[in-house]
Amino acid sequence: MYKVEFTNKASKDFFKLSRNVQIRITKAIDTKLVVNPKSCLIPLVGDKAGFYKFRVGDYRLLCVKNDNKFIILVVAVKHRKNVYK
Repeated sequence: MYKVEFTNKASKDFFKLSRNVQIRITKAIDTKLVVNPKSCLIPLVGDKAGFYKFRVGDYRLLCVKNDNKFIILVVAVKHRKNVYK
């Protein structure tokens, strides 16, 4: 199983969201991302190559995956219209 860690910026982004959205994201991380990240992480291309996205409703988590240490580092948590800027 993978371990999910948040950067300071991603943690601040997460706690700025409403409580309902935080709960929904937390459940998605626990049930999908930690168990089988290969099926839910979608690789990005272009200037965001090396990053992955994890979709939870209208919100996106930008992640970096380290297969050697089984760690997924969440870099940003934002609404889908703002996350790629």
